[in-house]
Amino acid sequence: MVHRRTVPRSDGSTMRTFPKSLATFRKIVDERGERLRKLGFEELKHLNAPPSEHLTVESRPATISIIVQPRSEGALRVVVQGFMKARFLSGKHVALDGFYKYPDESVGSMPDEEFYEFD
Repeated sequence: MVHRRTVPRSDGSTMRTFPKSLATFRKIVDERGERLRKLGFEELKHLNAPPSEHLTVESRPATISIIVQPRSEGALRVVVQGFMKARFLSGKHVALDGFYKYPDESVGSMPDEEFYEFD
């Protein structure tokens, strides 16, 4: 789930409103999500709380975690949750990707409002 945030300029071009390192981090999180979408339902079902991945993105510490939650309708909700230290603030940037995997191996989108549970 990549959110492109740009501001139009008077000359018709656009200006990015978040740092390049955040765009890179979001791309990494999205790539992890794409890899997970290719796994089978049973593989994901047995992916019990894998250890968080610690990495550095353009000199900024970051962590990526994978969350797999069984749902009442038999599906699995899979979320890739990333946190990266903000450069100038004491907080952190959040990057998220998520989807539903069903027993028949189909993949469904995760509604945007569900992502608020993970930031």
